[in-house]
Amino acid sequence: MTASPLVTTRGSSSTHDAGTRTWALNTGCVTVYLVAAIALFWPASPWSATTLPSGLYGRGFGDPAQMTWFLEWVPYALGHGLNLFQTNFLDYPHGVDLANGTSVPLLGLVAAPVTLTVGPVAAFNVLLRLAFASSATSMFFVLRTRCHRWAAFVGGLLYGFGPYMIAQAQNHLNLVFVPLPPVIVWCIYELLVVRRRSPTRVGALLGALSGAQFLINPELLTLLGVVVALGVVGYLVVQRSEWRAVLLALRRAAAPAVVVFLALSGYVLYYMLFAPGHLIGPVYAPASLQQYRANLLGPVVPTSLQFVAPLSLVVTAFRFVAGNFSENASYLSAPLVGLMLFFTWRYRRDRVIFVSALLALVAFVLSLGPQLTVNGDVTSVPLPEGLFVHLPFLDNTVPARFAFVVALFCSVVVALGGERFVTQLRTSAVRSRSARLGEMGVVALVISAAVLLLPVVPLATAAPPWTNSAVASLSYIPRGASVLTYPFTISPWTEAMSWQAVTDMRFRLVGGYVTAQVNATSGDSHPPLLKPVVVQEFLTASQFGSVARRGPQYMYPAPPPTANVRRGLCTFLHRYHVAAVLFWKGGLYQGVHPARVKRLFIETLGPPSHRSRDGTVLIWLTARRACEP
Repeated sequence: MTASPLVTTRGSSSTHDAGTRTWALNTGCVTVYLVAAIALFWPASPWSATTLPSGLYGRGFGDPAQMTWFLEWVPYALGHGLNLFQTNFLDYPHGVDLANGTSVPLLGLVAAPVTLTVGPVAAFNVLLRLAFASSATSMFFVLRTRCHRWAAFVGGLLYGFGPYMIAQAQNHLNLVFVPLPPVIVWCIYELLVVRRRSPTRVGALLGALSGAQFLINPELLTLLGVVVALGVVGYLVVQRSEWRAVLLALRRAAAPAVVVFLALSGYVLYYMLFAPGHLIGPVYAPASLQQYRANLLGPVVPTSLQFVAPLSLVVTAFRFVAGNFSENASYLSAPLVGLMLFFTWRYRRDRVIFVSALLALVAFVLSLGPQLTVNGDVTSVPLPEGLFVHLPFLDNTVPARFAFVVALFCSVVVALGGERFVTQLRTSAVRSRSARLGEMGVVALVISAAVLLLPVVPLATAAPPWTNSAVASLSYIPRGASVLTYPFTISPWTEAMSWQAVTDMRFRLVGGYVTAQVNATSGDSHPPLLKPVVVQEFLTASQFGSVARRGPQYMYPAPPPTANVRRGLCTFLHRYHVAAVLFWKGGLYQGVHPARVKRLFIETLGPPSHRSRDGTVLIWLTARRACEP
């Protein structure tokens, strides 16, 4: 009778010790991910309020600067009682529907404490490090349900720090913040295959995760949904005996999933699809989106972001994905591809490994776009992704971004296949010579893949090319005023959006880098032309030079030589009540012909009302002077 408490105590102590050890080891893995994420950008601080990734356009321009605006806008709009998804702080005076762009409302809400205390640039940097660490951590814990800790750690490392993440981190925070997709896949696997938990609860969790992902980036949710839906159909075709059980689980899970999803995303969906001013058609012309497609050689040709990359192959990779290196994210390395093929064939009876490999292949085929591209040359071979152009919602997708789905399922195959292989090595006492040679070959593939996947670190970050004095001079602009700037705010000139963000949305901006309706069938990233059109035409022609004559796909045509630009500017300023005109001497970043724009402003408006202490920013307050056409 007296032994019973002792036995119970020992059992509890043993369980407690095991739990503590598990917690400590898991915490150690997560800590490694976090330290690695910080090290990727070191010496740039994780909460730096000055530096941003400088990959594609460099030094605070393009997408990173645009994203800081969105991160600032969420707490600003909520704090001032403004609509989160409709505003004229960009594309003044008509405004824009932000629900059709990369407005990341969930990230803006999560980062609000940092934004309000340190600033939107610091919020961007904190989220960027968390994107790597949290994505790896999410995959780690999902894989822990199927494999040993060391294998889950490797899978998390491959998913959270692989080439897809490294490439997209140069520009797209919303495309690398992907901790939710692995859990979404786990929910679907639990619902359809394992079926140990309540379908109602799993459905509600799936709806919550999908809704949250929609508030980060709906495109990635769409891409994952397409591949997973194809996988579910394939599973039902192969496992015909399980139709009834699967359909019953889906029926029980559907209602809570839809209800929770709409509760989270319904407000955004309304502004995206039905609200006044919503975008008609895809966010960009389909031809513009479809040009960004993966290359057949992409998985085995390294880019400039890999530490080990022969120059000849790097030059070849620059031809891929229309020359956009941040979208060229399909690299896996030849050894890793070989490793996946080996694991898939050897463990083809393992349904998780085999199906994951198959879905990775499906995602890669879809990433190739509507036509097969080999070594930068587009062939006449049609591919299934070409159907997406004719389907609603799917016509908004960039084919190359299926690389994220490839990375997800590759991580599963490598982790589970690697664990099974190591387990067999440990348990097999007697092996033939050919078996030992094969094992040595697999080990060589692992080592080679690890070396070839190493990124060039640290990833490039830099402070913007304007001084504190330049930003301080913006205090001369009356709060709430509408402002016309040179350089005109059109991609990649997004410095004025950065100034809005760091000055607590002090002014409204004529122009902006945000998705807007530019014709009757689709949107684009440049603002619609305001009348008289000569103003925007003149400013952008001065920025882009002869490139502006290529047509209006990305910018406006150049004004005719006979146009009276001074008269047009006066009319423009009066018609749209523009309160201030700003000219920035941005050195290499001020465009091709800044002198003629400065001359236009001075001849039309006279000397500047104010200038920054360093003389790089000139400001004309138009309410205090007459306009001379």
